[in-house]
This record gives sequence, C-alpha cells and structure tokens, in this order.
Amino acid sequence: MEETKFIYDVKIEELSKYELVLLVARRARQINELRIMLEKKHETRLIEKEKPTVVALREILDGNLSYEFRKPGQEQFQRGMKKTV
Repeated sequence: MEETKFIYDVKIEELSKYELVLLVARRARQINELRIMLEKKHETRLIEKEKPTVVALREILDGNLSYEFRKPGQEQFQRGMKKTV
C-alpha cells in the first residue's frame, strides 16, 4: 500500500517550507493558466484528474521542476522556474 505524504512532511534541503509554498503556488497558477488557454483554444471544458497544486508539488518532489531564488540586489530581482523533462 502506498504511503500518504502531507505537505508538512515534505522536506527539501534547499527550501524552507515557506519557499516551497511560494514555488508550488506559482507553478499551480501557471498550470491553471495553461488549462484555461487550452479550453479557450478548443472551445471545450477540460476535466481535471488532479488539482494544479497537487501536480505542482509532485513536479517539485520528482525533480521535474528546476527553480532559482534570486536575492534583491542581483541583476534582476525575479524568481524564476523552468520545467525540465
């Protein structure tokens, strides 16, 4: 039987739990925007098997999403991420 994990059980060495929440929220918004764009393009309603936040968290835990947090004062202050496959 598969063990259930909760968000507060997740530990990634480089990230604090607050940074993890910010990263998951940002990626979930991107996933949701893509879903909306596809719905408009194909003029149909898509059925979600999983919520965007679950998909985003799984991508981060599986290592399919690379991220970089930049501190203020660097060339550009922005937080970026890039999906890797």
